[in-house]
Amino acid sequence: MILHIDIETIPSQKAGAVEAIRESIKPPATMSVQATIEKWYAEKADDAANEQHRKQSFDGALGEIISIAWALDDGEVNVNYRYDDNEAGLLRAFFVDINELTDKYGQKAHISTWSGHYITGFDLRFIWQRCVMLGVRPSVHIPYDAKPWDSKVFDTKIEWTGMGSGSGIGSLDALSKAFGFEGKGDIDGSKVYDYWLAGRIEEIAEYNKQDVVKCRALYNKMNFITERIV
Repeated sequence: MILHIDIETIPSQKAGAVEAIRESIKPPATMSVQATIEKWYAEKADDAANEQHRKQSFDGALGEIISIAWALDDGEVNVNYRYDDNEAGLLRAFFVDINELTDKYGQKAHISTWSGHYITGFDLRFIWQRCVMLGVRPSVHIPYDAKPWDSKVFDTKIEWTGMGSGSGIGSLDALSKAFGFEGKGDIDGSKVYDYWLAGRIEEIAEYNKQDVVKCRALYNKMNFITERIV
């Protein structure tokens, strides 16, 4: 059975995270005049610290998961998400739901392949890293170290563009539009943290679910399962 999956992440929400970056940040190495350096600290250090903080969304040691959307085969798209700082609870809830999956015969579902857009380069390893950081033992094997050509994973980005820098359209949004799938709407990955800060987690969760819909549609298209394209 195929598990289609996508996650949404944000930078560290620990108290003092931005301040710690601010204290360690340095001006460009090309600056040598003391007055210029002092001006940079006064005018640009805060923005530089905030920018660096936002990049933690891509680092499993520092960033956090706020939403995990998933679907088994052609089934309903589900989403686990959180309102608070209980990321460990989010992960545990996800694994409970995965463990309770059954096939059409009522037997425990066996996940043969994890599918998603760039999951071999981001999602799967990020989930595993957060489990390690938080001490949450995964109840299923996460193929975070699988190669893109491994049957345990189906990475729609790598399947389309190939390895390395690749060839052709790489983003989920652009590729989906090229195939004629519905666009993402007002929110995209670059806005997730701003939505989180504004308390708009339900919209993030819905966006997360729609990404799974698109990933599954791409999987079906790339495997010539045209009757199941949504």
